[in-house]
Amino acid sequence: MMLAAFGVSVAVAQTPARPDKTQPPARPDKIMTIAELRTCMKLEQANKKNAAEILQEQDAFKRDQEAVKVEQAEVKKANDDIRARVATLNAERDAISTASTALSAKVAAAKTDEEKAALESERVKLLERNRQYEQDADKFNAMQPALRERVTALNERIDAINQRNKTINERVEPHQAQVASWRSTCSNRRFREEDEIVIKKELAAGK
Repeated sequence: MMLAAFGVSVAVAQTPARPDKTQPPARPDKIMTIAELRTCMKLEQANKKNAAEILQEQDAFKRDQEAVKVEQAEVKKANDDIRARVATLNAERDAISTASTALSAKVAAAKTDEEKAALESERVKLLERNRQYEQDADKFNAMQPALRERVTALNERIDAINQRNKTINERVEPHQAQVASWRSTCSNRRFREEDEIVIKKELAAGK
């Protein structure tokens, strides 16, 4: 039974906060125009949204990953149990075969009807033992389709969660690049408060 490995979890860079009075002194750049400030504030808004989405996806991924790990452990235990049952059934089959061969030799060596009759109880016990073995083997075989379906479903879940991990990772680098762009272009730049008020109203209105 092949069980794929899990992908590594990812770390998301936190979106830097908008420049405010608690941050280091503003750079000695010229005051941003309202257009420049609008670009910076929209970029900051997009960065915060992306960071929140990525973190939410990571949290969901970790929960699902843990659930898959639990299922993987349970399937492994079921598979180990089946291997043990196979070994037990095979050992019983071989023991019955050996006992049957030995009984046949005893019957063949019996000289009188009395000697043969004395072996009858042994033959009946052996038949009952074989009947029980066949019953156990049938039960075992009946379990196989369900386990195969469970393994198939687990492997599909593993493939899906690995793909999700890849998708999340693919979002992180562009997000970090956007954060770096905000830092280099907007961080600690001076702007007019009245421009900020106007842009906040625009963003609140979805513009």
